[in-house]
Order: sequence, then C-alpha cells, then structure tokens
Amino acid sequence: MKICAVIAEYNPFHNGHLKQLRTAKRETGADALAVVMSGSFTQRGDIVVADKFVRAQWAIEAGADIVLELPTVYSLAPAKTFAQGALKTLSMLGEYTLSFGTETEELEQLSMAAEFMNSESKDMQKLLKGFLNEGYSVARSRTMALDLLRPDVANMLRSPNNILAVEYIKAAAAYPGKVTLHSVPRKPDDGVKYLSSTAIREKMQAGEDISPFVPPFVDLSKRTDVSKYNTVSLFALKSQSAAQLSELANIGEGMENRISQADFSSMDEYLELTSRRYTRSTIKRIAASATVGLSKDLVMLADREKPYCTALAIRPSKKKTLLPLLAQADGYFFFKHSDCEADCPVKSLVALDEKAAKIRSLCE
Repeated sequence: MKICAVIAEYNPFHNGHLKQLRTAKRETGADALAVVMSGSFTQRGDIVVADKFVRAQWAIEAGADIVLELPTVYSLAPAKTFAQGALKTLSMLGEYTLSFGTETEELEQLSMAAEFMNSESKDMQKLLKGFLNEGYSVARSRTMALDLLRPDVANMLRSPNNILAVEYIKAAAAYPGKVTLHSVPRKPDDGVKYLSSTAIREKMQAGEDISPFVPPFVDLSKRTDVSKYNTVSLFALKSQSAAQLSELANIGEGMENRISQADFSSMDEYLELTSRRYTRSTIKRIAASATVGLSKDLVMLADREKPYCTALAIRPSKKKTLLPLLAQADGYFFFKHSDCEADCPVKSLVALDEKAAKIRSLCE
C-alpha cells in the first residue's frame, strides 16, 4: 500500500489545507493519506481552537484516511524536535511519502539548505556559538549566522513553512530508504479564499466572518475560550517555585528564576518576559509546559522509548488495511488512550496527552 503522510495542526483547518491534502494525494498517487496532527497544543505554545477529535474529523472530511495524534511531548517543542518527533511517530507506517507545504517552489533548494544546515561547518559553529553567547535564541543565532555565510539559505528560512520543511528533510535523513519527500507550494494569502491559520484566528478574535476561508464542514461555533486557558496557565506558572519550574521542558539558563520573581497578573504581562534568548513562542511553550506538566524527564523518556501513536479518526473503509499495519509496527499503537495499559513504557506520555485534552475541554 502506497501511503502519503502530512504533518499538521489544523488550527483551524482552512482552504489552503484542503488544497494541500488533495494535491498531495493526487501527485503522490497514494492509496492512503495519513495525517499526524497536534492534539491540544501547537508548536508555538498556543492552545488549539477546537477539540482534537473535531479537528481530526475535518481532515477526514477533506480526504485523509487516518489521523494520528502527535504526542504532546513533541507538539510543544521547538521546530527541530517537533519535526523529529513527527517523523518518529510516522515511522510506524513503515515506508511512506512525506508531503509538506513550502513557500519555495523547488524541493531541491530546500534539500540543499537542509544539507548545508546538517554539515555544520566550522565557520557556522563559530558564528552560532558567538551569537548564542550574546544571548540570542538558537533560531535567531542560526539566522544571523546564515545571513553572513549563506544569505540565500537565510532568505529561504525566513518563512515558517520553509523552516519546518528543512527540519522535516533533516529528520527524514534518519530513516534512509523509508521516507520519500514531496512538497506542495503554499498559495499566498489573498484575502478572498486563502488566509493563514494565524490570520483566521485574528479574524475570529475580532468577531469577523471567516466562512470564505474555511471549507463548509469546518464548524467553529464551539471553540476554545483562550481567556479561560490563560487563567489556568497563569495559575500553573504562579503556583510553582523556581525549582519546580526548572524541571519543565523548554526552560533553562535561569529563566525559572526570572519567571518566579516576575510580577505579572495577565498573560500579556507574562509574555513581556521575552528576551533575545527566549522568544514569544518559547515563553508560550513554557507556560503550556507548566500547565500540562511537561517535564524534562518526559522529554528524555520519549527520546529513548519506541514511538507511539493514538488514532483520532479513521475512514471506515481503511480500517482493515491501516489498523493492522500500525498494530504490527515496532512501537506502541493505541486506538484510544484507554488501550494503554498501566505497565506500558509510554504510559506517562499517553497520560500527558490525556491531561492536555482535559485542560482544553475545561476551556470551552
């Protein structure tokens, strides 16, 4: 069976996603289209706009055959770990074609950028170390170094889709002969039919009509109340000591002390703690990690354990072919979270996914 896989968040699902799925399935000639999707939180540290099962069903309506949950330990991670975690999860499919959206027409150009990034030349290492020592984040340091060494690569990596695409290409190198790459050029926002998820969420916040930009099956009448999440998250941040905060994923270098000592009473005030090293997305991931209890220990557990995945939705006609494939894979497959037994090595990671989902459901 020829499988095409897509890594997504669908926060929310929009016309561009519909185009990508249809193009990916058509151009790869896939017998089955699999999506691995963030469950309750996104890579930038935001709580999702709608329940993961609802968003998974949107994907099925759009043509996907199965939607797997990307473990929370990966969905709340920087781009590199997010990509590695998604590829590790997808490895349970065996051989497949990975399709992703890009702002660059030619996949070869992104592959070249990935190869250069993987090479880590001495000049690149020296510049990276220098910028990191000046207090810049890893992502910002890399961009600044590339501006000096390879401005062509730096320009490609100024768009979020291209950044993730390069990380996917780099992560795929760990599975030689298993992953074929395919790209779908992203259609620019036109304000008529296509808008990014970020722009759509901004319209939602402003109470504007988003129907022109999402397929008819996307119903957002029941969505997450971000203000409720902010209250829960602020409590989580405020109720933990610096020592407890230091055990969380995405935090280090004394940032736990800065958060513990800071006087903030709103999420907007908390987000002012950004710095050269800690970007807005990193600060939001720290808040989400505090809220769900994502610790460094869980990150290490996920790193050393076999992959696991949970099904969020599946097309009935594909159950007989896809479910046995996943059940026989070298990893842990659960049709639902409750299938994970108490003595399963990844039980604490599945419990994290469950907790994240419960927190999101409290914020409706």
